[in-house]
Amino acid sequence: MTAQDTAEKFFGAMQAGNVDAVLALATPDATVWLVPLDRRGPLAADGARYLGELAGAFPDLLVRVRRLFVAAGRTAVAEITIEGTQAGDFLGVADQEKQFDLDQAWMLTIAEDDRISAVTGYWDQNQLYRRLGVKRLDKINIAAG
Repeated sequence: MTAQDTAEKFFGAMQAGNVDAVLALATPDATVWLVPLDRRGPLAADGARYLGELAGAFPDLLVRVRRLFVAAGRTAVAEITIEGTQAGDFLGVADQEKQFDLDQAWMLTIAEDDRISAVTGYWDQNQLYRRLGVKRLDKINIAAG
């Protein structure tokens, strides 16, 4: 398997909502940083929680990889679009059964054994809120994220 293969499998498992498959691709001490949420920590805890929330809220989740390349230093960089219909509360946003799409950028640091050692995700959180029909940010339970 190559670093490219690992990254492709990561996004496939993300789309399938298969948190265990994501974690199987990672080193035991892999970390995650979800920048818009300022959520940092172990991939097995913080990353798994986010991916579980995403899969639970969007059972029809589609992860479309628009660009993916592996840079020097074995960092996979991907531009993706996630799409789906909200079917549960997500990051403090009550379910309104809204269809949405959101562009994101992800960086995966791939170790020499082709397992993921770090994950960083970026997106525009305000755009996420708008896509999910949030009218007033002060009505969101931020602590839920």
